[in-house]
Parts: sequence; C-alpha cells; structure tokens
Amino acid sequence: MMSKRLMRIYQAILFCLVLTGSVRADIPSAFVDIGYGARPMGMGGAYVALASDAYGVFWNPAGLPYVRGWQVSTMYAKQFNIVQYYLLTGARHFGDVGVGGAVLSAGDEVWRETTALLSGGVKLDRFGAVFKGMSIGATFKMRTVSFGNNPDGGELQIQGSGTGYGLDLGFRWKFARRWTMGVLYRDFLNNVNYNNRTRDVNYGESVPSSLVMGTAFLARPNLVFVLDWDKALTRQMQDRVLLGMEWRLFKLLFVRCGWSQSLGADPMRKFNWGLGVQYFKRKFGIRLDFAYQTYFLASTPRVSTSIWF
Repeated sequence: MMSKRLMRIYQAILFCLVLTGSVRADIPSAFVDIGYGARPMGMGGAYVALASDAYGVFWNPAGLPYVRGWQVSTMYAKQFNIVQYYLLTGARHFGDVGVGGAVLSAGDEVWRETTALLSGGVKLDRFGAVFKGMSIGATFKMRTVSFGNNPDGGELQIQGSGTGYGLDLGFRWKFARRWTMGVLYRDFLNNVNYNNRTRDVNYGESVPSSLVMGTAFLARPNLVFVLDWDKALTRQMQDRVLLGMEWRLFKLLFVRCGWSQSLGADPMRKFNWGLGVQYFKRKFGIRLDFAYQTYFLASTPRVSTSIWF
C-alpha cells in the first residue's frame, strides 16, 4: 500500500515538473539520467573515461571502438524503490570503428518513458601520430513518453504523449600508458514535444544538458581509480563531482565503491558500492554485476548481466 502511495506522489511531482519546465538536480524529472549499468554505478557513476563496453552507448560513445568482440548487457533498477527501469544494450567494434544500440524503458501506465539509442565511435589514429590514442563518438536518442493511461485516474486525469530526440558527443584519449581521459557533452542537442490531449495543449521542452569530464588511472593491472566532473549547463541543475574505484581479485571477482556530491547551495551526497563476478573461456564470457546506491530519499539497487562472444 505504501509503495503505491509513494508511486503516486512521485508521478505527481514528475508531471508538475514537466508542465512547469523546472528541473532541480537530484529531483526526478522527465528523462532524467539515473546512471545505467551496475558496474559504472558501483564506482559512483564516474565512468566517462573508462567506458569501453556496451554501456559506452550511455556513458561515452568514443569508447565503443575498444569493445571486446560482441557484447550484450542488461540492467534492472528500481529508482528510490519506486520507479522501475529496464535496459538492453549491445555493441561491437569493426577495426577502428565501434557501433552500439540500446533500448531503455522506465515507469508504468501512469508515466512511461522509452528511449532508443544508436551510437558510433571511431579511432583517430589513422589521421596521424598527433591523434594517437584518441577517439570520438556520438549517440542519437529517440524519446517517447505517454502519461495518464491508468484506469484509476479519476475525473481530473490528464492524458497525453510526447516524442523527442537527443544527441550526445564524446571524446576519449589514452594519453599515457596508465592514464585515460574522457569528455561527454550529454544532450548537446535535444527537445521533447508534448501533446496534452486533455487540455488540447502542445508544447516543447528541453532535457537539461551537461558536460562531463573525467579521468581513469590504472594504478595496477587489477586496480583502477576514476574521477569525473559533471558540469551543469543550465541553472536548474547543479555541478557534481564523482569518485570511484574497482579492484579485481583472482580474475573472477570485482569489488567497487564510489562517492558523488552535488556542489550547489544544497549539496546532496551519495555513496555507492558494488560487486561483480565473471567467467571467461576462450571467446565467451559472462559477468554478473550488482550495485547499491545510498541516498537520503531512498537507496537504489541495480543488477546487470553482460555477455561477450
């Protein structure tokens, strides 16, 4: 009973935010980026420089040329123990080029968001020694939303839908044997057009964009540290700093932890930890990942599966 009440409260806040166009950092809003994949989130969400797997579709498409073979990954999360997220993503590299795609679905009949993503990345080494270790990439997003399709909405129920697009731009540079840097311009171009059928109103709204800059340091072959700076590009959002690490034990077990904090007048801090278990044999591999994020509103677990072949 309590979870249904929380769901209704969340959806009421969400809908009001979309109608007014106001979005504040760490408050759920339309097409908010909650952080995708248990491995990245186990490290606190600092992943822009480390992304070289199927999750690069979300974190940095410039890492797709470094994907190992074919990779398919999934994720399930229940944000704040209220909103369910389902994710399927895949990627493959072909020489100096990497491609990937993903489908993300969140919510229910009261508010349902679906995003389809198509990504590509290319190494720049071919253009000369000055570009050694560099790559660039882009992710195109198609967004759809529907709301008010629940049967218990009552007389004041508002129904409608929306469609939109988004474009991310990424850059990656392995500038030293143990150091890699990454940059992601998230939602460089974007817009969502809503159709409120109940009030017969149409309007457009942008998803807040941000510029993420980060670095990864390979301290040892089995130990990596990551640091990201998420620079908000709209007044409604707040800058964030994110820090994490991953430690591989016996080539089978991964232990992760991370921390993030917004830097506005009302700082919000989150702590993360995660575990992973993997198995590889010749050209086939599978990894199971779990991440847990603590937050004062509610904690959020994430479960992921990744397969290489």
